Amino acid sequence: MGMGDEILVIRRDVLFKDGDFEGFLPVEEKDFMKLILENEEYLVRTEELENDSTYQQPIPYVWIVNKKNKTVFIYQRDVTGNEGRLYNLLSGGVGGHVDKKELVSGAGNPIMQAMMREMEEETAMNNYPTPKIIGFLNLNHEVHAVHLGVVALAETEEDVKPVEDMKHGKFYSVDEVDTMFSSEDSKVEEWTKVSWPVVKERLLRER
Repeated sequence: MGMGDEILVIRRDVLFKDGDFEGFLPVEEKDFMKLILENEEYLVRTEELENDSTYQQPIPYVWIVNKKNKTVFIYQRDVTGNEGRLYNLLSGGVGGHVDKKELVSGAGNPIMQAMMREMEEETAMNNYPTPKIIGFLNLNHEVHAVHLGVVALAETEEDVKPVEDMKHGKFYSVDEVDTMFSSEDSKVEEWTKVSWPVVKERLLRER
């Protein structure tokens, strides 16, 4: 989703009227969804907006998991960085900005729609599961400062294939992910690092 599109935002002072948080906040402790949906605005995505702390941009971040096998879909983003080098950040979350253009007016929850659309764009599977929101991510530094991660789990027992911007993606066991993420050679997305312990705990929890 490029610059110039209208994206979903919410005023930071509305979102965090009771104070903000750092890191991961479980949905059971505070559910921001109602607040976001009742106060949503759409603004054109510009460089200025990406640096404007007046607004938070809700970003769906969906982890695809197989609870039966206790495995999780991890992929590498295929992003060409400076000097044409590839930056292979490991990521567990599928998602992006919520775009006004793609919303069917009056068709319910734009964040859930964006989650479904991102899964359909970035992965191939026969049936796309409805994600379940488990919490929110807020990192008050760097690129993340104006973004609010809406973290969800999508449960499937199907095979999942990567498409679009993914160079590589497959299911890994919890141990494999722990090993991969702790390796000094691994470059892991910040949101993935922060939300992994929660996703892991949910995966290992007995049904």
